[in-house]
Amino acid sequence: MKEVYWDTDLLNDLSQTMADASICGLGQAASNPLKSVLKYFPNEVKDGGKT
Repeated sequence: MKEVYWDTDLLNDLSQTMADASICGLGQAASNPLKSVLKYFPNEVKDGGKT
């Protein structure tokens, strides 16, 4: 993760939009890894992985 700042609200909104807009299970599950990172490693995402 090379970015210094990640907009977690935007990432959450985009992942929810992907799940809601998809008509197949693969598209609905595509954002699950991102959701897991945001849930279990929020500090690493907020500071760009510099912890």
